[in-house]
Amino acid sequence: MPKTELMIFFIMIGIAFGLTVITDFSSNTLLNSLLAIIALIIALLALLSKNYSYLLNAILKRKGAKLTINATEPFFLSPSGTTLIRREGEKVYASAYIKIPVYKSATDMGKDEKTELSRLFGRILTLSKIPMKLSAQLYVINKDEYITKIRNMLNEAEEKYRSLQGLGSAAPRTTIDRTRGEVTMWRNLLDNVSKSQSQSLVLYAMVSALGSTDEEASNIAYQRAMELSGGVSALLGVNASLVTGQEILKFVEPDYMIPVETVNERIKQKVQG
Repeated sequence: MPKTELMIFFIMIGIAFGLTVITDFSSNTLLNSLLAIIALIIALLALLSKNYSYLLNAILKRKGAKLTINATEPFFLSPSGTTLIRREGEKVYASAYIKIPVYKSATDMGKDEKTELSRLFGRILTLSKIPMKLSAQLYVINKDEYITKIRNMLNEAEEKYRSLQGLGSAAPRTTIDRTRGEVTMWRNLLDNVSKSQSQSLVLYAMVSALGSTDEEASNIAYQRAMELSGGVSALLGVNASLVTGQEILKFVEPDYMIPVETVNERIKQKVQG
C-alpha cells in the first residue's frame, strides 16, 4: 500500500475514533447518533481506501473524463479481399499479410538447427527494403465443426451396433465385433479431441503501403506482399502464401482469434468435469 494511501487510512481512522470519543462526553442523544453515523461512514471509507483504493482512484479519476467514440470503422477489407485498408484524413494505408508455414517446433530442434533457423529469419528481414512486421501468433482453433462430425459418426456407429444386437444370433459375429470396434474408436477420438488444446501457431509477415486511393494503396501492398512471399518461400523452402478474405481478421480481431463457439465448448467441459 503506498505511503500516501496509508497516511489517509490512519487519518480517517483517527477521525472516526475521535468522533466516537466525543459521543462519550456529549449528553445530546441526537448529536451522539449523528456523530456515531458519521464515524461509521468514515471508518467504512477508511476500510475501502485500504483494501479497494484502486477502485476509488478509478472512480475519482473518471470524473471529468471524456470518451470519444468514432462512428467510422478503424479498418476494412479491400473489395478484392487481399488487404486491410485504413484511412487517416486524405491518406490511405493498406496492409497485406503473408502466412509462413511452420512444420517443426523449436523444442524438437538441436542447437545447430536453432542457430540456422535464427539466421534464416534474420535474412527474411533483409528481403524487403521497406519496413515489414514479422511475428508469431498463437490463436484458438474453432474445432466445434470437427467435433460435430465425430459425434455424428459415433451416433451412426452406435445405431448400427444396436441394430445388429437386435438381430440376435442372426447377425454375423465378425460384423458385430467390427461395429463395436468402430464405436470404441469414435468414442476415444471424441474424448481426445475434446480434451486437447485447440490452439495453433502461425508465423506471418505484414507489409503496408500508402496511396491516394483505396485501390492504389491495396495494389502496392499486394505487389510488395507477392514479392516478399516469393523470397520467403525460396529462403525457407516452404510455401508462403498471402492471407485473403476473412482469414485476415484473425490477426486483428479477437473474435476470430478466440471463436465464441470454442470458448463455450471449453466452459461446458469445465462444468461437466
